[in-house]
Amino acid sequence: MSKFRKFMQSKSFLLIVLTLIVFAVVYIFEPGAYNTGNAAQLMATLSYTAVMLCGIAMLLMSGGFDFSTSAQASVAMLVFADLVRRFPSVPWPIFVLCALVFGVISGSINAFFANGLGLMPFICTIGMSSVWTGLAALYTRGSTIPIRNATFNSIAAKYVFGTPIPWTFVFALVLAFVYSTVVKYTRFGRSILMSGGNPTAARLAGLNPKRIQATLFINNGVLAALAGLIWASQQKMGSPTGLTTAAPDMSCLTASILGGVSFMGGSGALGGAFIGIILIQVLAYGLQVLGLPTWVITLINGSLLVIAISIDTFNMKRRMKKLGLKTGSTGRGMGMPGMR
Repeated sequence: MSKFRKFMQSKSFLLIVLTLIVFAVVYIFEPGAYNTGNAAQLMATLSYTAVMLCGIAMLLMSGGFDFSTSAQASVAMLVFADLVRRFPSVPWPIFVLCALVFGVISGSINAFFANGLGLMPFICTIGMSSVWTGLAALYTRGSTIPIRNATFNSIAAKYVFGTPIPWTFVFALVLAFVYSTVVKYTRFGRSILMSGGNPTAARLAGLNPKRIQATLFINNGVLAALAGLIWASQQKMGSPTGLTTAAPDMSCLTASILGGVSFMGGSGALGGAFIGIILIQVLAYGLQVLGLPTWVITLINGSLLVIAISIDTFNMKRRMKKLGLKTGSTGRGMGMPGMR
């Protein structure tokens, strides 16, 4: 089968077609929907969600998931915003490093619970999400922290040679390409997929599934912090609820599964997940432009997630039936106790 024909039969091609259909439908009902300002806003949203997607998708491939990603991003931006407020004379890149260090710490905590203690990633990361959200609200008393640093705030306001394309979106594209290359062409990428698909076989092959997934938890924490910083530059403030309310991590989960990343781990590619997040953001934007209430958008996003997981689970059961295995015999999935 030729590469082109294989691509035509892939999930990525289907997602591209669906995205174009959504574009066309929105344009028919609202011709001015894709003016320069709206296009820039759409790509601004994709800037931080795509960064977050890289960490979430890779963690999914290893058989885990982090439900505290948005909360980590919120705390990281608050760390940055508060340090800028308290020490305005100190160069702001130092505080960016501090926010990224928080991402390392928060990711390490999740790795300790999931891979060190063997707790269910599903449960422990939901718990940590509540912890980080509560601490953020306690520290700020529910208020935002304005960022009064013109240089940092201008990062999200810079565009590519007068086009409506933000440089942060270009950065997200490059980052997604780098991570996609790692997954597809490096030994570490193959180790992620092997560990996620069959941890026992991975151990027999000399791999350490616990260490691999722990590394991905830390990586996810760092990317969450980076996504939070991009959001903070766009909004010129740190917010304890700005990202937890929008829940971009749920959109990233849906996009990953729609793009071919298995909910059970062991398969997938970042390219499909990236197309998936574009589809979801275009759909959400289109529904908003058409004047539909927020609850409709939330309902559709939730329905997409349920449908995506159902299809993935059905495909997994069908594959296991062909192999003569009982469903659940691999012990994979976010509801399982992780890499023991």
